[in-house]
Amino acid sequence: MRQREQTKSKIIQAALELFVRQGYHGTSINDITQKVRITKAAFYSHFDSKGQLLLRIISEYESRYIDQLIRAVNEYDGDPVTKLHKSISFSSEFAVKNPQLCLFLDYLTAELNADVDFFPHLKKVHDKYQLFIQEIIAEGIRQGLINEEHDPALTALTFIAVHHGVLHQWSLNRYHLNGKEYVRNFRRILMNGLKA
Repeated sequence: MRQREQTKSKIIQAALELFVRQGYHGTSINDITQKVRITKAAFYSHFDSKGQLLLRIISEYESRYIDQLIRAVNEYDGDPVTKLHKSISFSSEFAVKNPQLCLFLDYLTAELNADVDFFPHLKKVHDKYQLFIQEIIAEGIRQGLINEEHDPALTALTFIAVHHGVLHQWSLNRYHLNGKEYVRNFRRILMNGLKA
């Protein structure tokens, strides 16, 4: 059983890397099986289709990143501004350990925007993240810590968009960029713009 789970994990990791690099539609099952060095029969013993594999990766993204981020921030004792800082710190640390998984949602959302089979699943995960950030911002406004001129929904979308852009730029430049200073700069610029 352990061997089976290891193979399944390798398939997921290989598909994740290939989907980020080549896109979902640009990656074949053959590409995945070659990367993992398994037969197509072995692939199909784990997943019924490439689509089922993608849904599993979306689910893994939600549980390993979004759900853990929400849990970590909710367990953190602090005001809403401190919680936004915590979400940035959590995301940065997670991105260093799981760069492909973090880039996954951005890359595939753009590619699968019109795909009726997958977009609703991606949108559900994105909406969960947006609503969480939106609630923190709304609470910050209620407490007078965040400028009341900021609409919580639009500010959450902007926060996420800037965060994803920062992540994308880090992935392109990580070998010659001081990651800690880069995150510090992002945090300073973004958080100063929110202050009441």
